[in-house]
Amino acid sequence: SCFFFFFSGGPKWASRPLQVVWTAADMRFHLSLCALSFLGCCRAAKYLIGTQEHSGAYEVQFDEDKQTLDLSKDCYPGKACPPVIVMIGRQVGTIEVSNCHEGVMYTFINKGELDAGVVIQHEGGLYGAKGIPQFGVGTCFCYKENNLMCG
Repeated sequence: SCFFFFFSGGPKWASRPLQVVWTAADMRFHLSLCALSFLGCCRAAKYLIGTQEHSGAYEVQFDEDKQTLDLSKDCYPGKACPPVIVMIGRQVGTIEVSNCHEGVMYTFINKGELDAGVVIQHEGGLYGAKGIPQFGVGTCFCYKENNLMCG
């Protein structure tokens, strides 16, 4: 379809107002420019990093004995863990994750002291596992019924 824009006050010699026609292709081009200008104001998510109540990237301390992560209570007391978990300390082996929140894409960052990687999985590993090397990043999605899907 075409879009018509009429301008009054055209040239005196014109017998009718000036008519501007935008084709569908023209309109797509102009809408694309508008969309790009909106994207220019948007930035990637930026999080406070630490162990404060409003940290969006929460640092969870691990040692050789800690092999579980409860996303409903292992972060700030009384609050669920945010979507970004920075694992610090001396974590090794497999970390069993429980109590994720449905619809959240979790990002796990292995900032451990040991050069060995870790494996993140839902309790029991039923829904896949994600290996994360030292200084690596892995993502898992919490599906319905709190099933953390990593893979």
